[in-house]
Amino acid sequence: MMPTAPDQTGDGLAAYRLRERALYDLRDALAADSWDAFCETLARRDLPEARVRQVAGPPVPMDLHTHSTYSDGQVPPRKLAWLARILGLKAIGLTDHDSVSGTRELYSEAMLLGVAALPGVELSTDRAGLEILVYFPDAGAFFDFLTTPPGRRFSKYLARKQTDVHQATLKVVDSVNRWLKKQGVPAGEAITLEELDAWFGGQPPYYPGTVAVLGLARLDAARRKRLGIHDPRTFNTKVVTPALKRLGAAAGARADVREATQEVRRQLAAIHRTDLGAVVILSHPKELVTKGRMTLGQVAQTIRYLTEKASLDGVEVGCSRDDASDVRIWREMIDEVSADIAAGRLDAPGPLLVASYSSDFHVLAPGRATGEITLGFGLLDERPGHQCGNLRPQTGADELLEAMRQRAAVRARQT
Repeated sequence: MMPTAPDQTGDGLAAYRLRERALYDLRDALAADSWDAFCETLARRDLPEARVRQVAGPPVPMDLHTHSTYSDGQVPPRKLAWLARILGLKAIGLTDHDSVSGTRELYSEAMLLGVAALPGVELSTDRAGLEILVYFPDAGAFFDFLTTPPGRRFSKYLARKQTDVHQATLKVVDSVNRWLKKQGVPAGEAITLEELDAWFGGQPPYYPGTVAVLGLARLDAARRKRLGIHDPRTFNTKVVTPALKRLGAAAGARADVREATQEVRRQLAAIHRTDLGAVVILSHPKELVTKGRMTLGQVAQTIRYLTEKASLDGVEVGCSRDDASDVRIWREMIDEVSADIAAGRLDAPGPLLVASYSSDFHVLAPGRATGEITLGFGLLDERPGHQCGNLRPQTGADELLEAMRQRAAVRARQT
């Protein structure tokens, strides 16, 4: 039985404002050097742990799709664990873009704080909007895997991807600045390399999603309304991704899904030849439509193809990209593929998982003006339906985690 989704009507604008203020206090307190100092800073602001959870506790118990400073997030992995604990999340997953470098740091800190941590990675492909999450439910086995020859080869592959995205990011800044100038943004407000250095601490790789955040900050309310760009994701879709395509530096140049996923499929096959046990989930399918320019029929074909050729185990549903209509569409697609699996028309170890609890968190900055996605909430702002976030879980949290563990065990036995 599908669980009841969190109250999507919110609990009033006044309660939202308290929540927003508390979250910004949390962001400021993250400057602390330790968990104890973090808590002491919050206590001085009358925000002990119990109060934080009362005012700003998320409506869901876990968040399995997050990003840290090891890709394009602004929060270091160990401090993601602090946020998870202080907000009352029972589990958190780290899925940096083409990077597993922060997973051990998150895992170690989360374990100390009593929060379950799930190592993962979000693999990019050569098709805009098509990204694939890979989770490793047995964290110990995953960290051991990284020390083996297959694990080292996987790490080298990720390093190559990071070099490519870093170069692409540097290329796209000038193009985005030219676009901003056409919108009337003064040349003196152009995005600078120094800003990117500050965001990433001078440590490559830099990611183009950050250019979208910095570009949005240059648009005043009138320009945002005129352009229909109110959040970093829309800026990315309308400005950054097309610029990358023009430069030949972005996913999307190869429209064919088979070609676009060739290297990712090769890497997944290598992982599945070990006894590690990995769970493969299609990220935010709506981006296949908004960024990848696919029809819904093409999305369905992509899910079917990945199930057969890339050992796809599930699809994100009810994530921060989705509204109620999207949820219905993705569930129908999953049901159709799962029926073919049950009938033996597709080779898979079981029905596709409905993977919820996915905010795709990058930056702690709730509110309509920033358009940012908040850990444990998804889109959190003053609009009706967003005052408690917009995540719509489709399964119980424990049910999903157990299903992922079981699927990983099956994959491990298939070697």
